Amino acid sequence: MKKWFVFLVLLLTGCAAKQVPYSPSDMVTKEVAASVIEQVVMEQPLKFRPEGLVVTSSYIGLSEGHDSKVVAVSNYNGASDLLLSSANVSLSDINSRYYFNSISDFELYSKRDWFIIQLKNDEQRVVKHFYTRSLEKAQRFIDSINYMKISAKPFGVE
Repeated sequence: MKKWFVFLVLLLTGCAAKQVPYSPSDMVTKEVAASVIEQVVMEQPLKFRPEGLVVTSSYIGLSEGHDSKVVAVSNYNGASDLLLSSANVSLSDINSRYYFNSISDFELYSKRDWFIIQLKNDEQRVVKHFYTRSLEKAQRFIDSINYMKISAKPFGVE
């Protein structure tokens, strides 16, 4: 029985992400920071990569594609050979923005051969994950987010 318990513990700990301690270092310019953010975000695996990306001095904007909903109703009257139909199509963009002045913290994790960067908001809730296979890119990404966060104007200040 003890062997099964030890096996189960080892199995579960092998599947968990491990936190990688990292303290951000300084970046050179906003342009370099924006370039690093853009590259890391767009090099993510296809299922995590956004369709579009905008990096400004205030936020990271991600376009996650479109959501569509189609409702079709039809009625056929055999006596008069009359077909009545109606369709309602609605499209909406799925966009998200992560404001640098609302990012309170970020954490770096490793899981298998991936590095995962978690962005947290003011309430310490994880709002977004970013994935890369390179520790150096993950660290530079954190450096870039931190630089943009420090450079961003506080909420409500022009």
